[in-house]
Amino acid sequence: MTLIITILIAIVAVLVAVVFLTPRVVEYAETIDIDGSSGQVYDAIRHQRKLMEWSAWPPETGSNCQVEGDDGQVGAQTVFLDNNGQRFGYQEVTALDEGRHVSFKLESKGPPHRPTLSFHLIPIGPEKTRVVLAFRNDITPPFHVLLRLFGIVRWTRQMHLKDLDGLKRFIERSENYRGEPLAAAA
Repeated sequence: MTLIITILIAIVAVLVAVVFLTPRVVEYAETIDIDGSSGQVYDAIRHQRKLMEWSAWPPETGSNCQVEGDDGQVGAQTVFLDNNGQRFGYQEVTALDEGRHVSFKLESKGPPHRPTLSFHLIPIGPEKTRVVLAFRNDITPPFHVLLRLFGIVRWTRQMHLKDLDGLKRFIERSENYRGEPLAAAA
């Protein structure tokens, strides 16, 4: 009996350590260079109707989207709807700096978390722009462990890479562009 209690205490101690030692914040930045002016890239990001043309999220998640508010302005939202037309989340434009920066906050059902997403635009020529996608998510314990354990953190980062690829292809209008990111194309 003592052995069983010792094992249970050890398991609980390990679980508590995992919860306290696993980072609660997911944060990263990804960069891509796009053949297009910073104004073109800025408009493709801030206008939600355009963003939904190149974003990987709607096709990958099977969600439908609609824009609410003044598209392209602070406060505009892309609302995510399931197949039954039920709202399950949204992304909202929270900050704009013309030709230089677009920020979003995201809300969705699921574990409590506070994701934010920013696109920083750096002109590196008259018709070339470096885009830095910066993502941060503060995840409430113990969900921070579960999202990592089930691969959601890794999947989210891969989705952001697909988004950058889709944005590049949207702006450059490559002959293979069909409205989906390269990674999703057959």
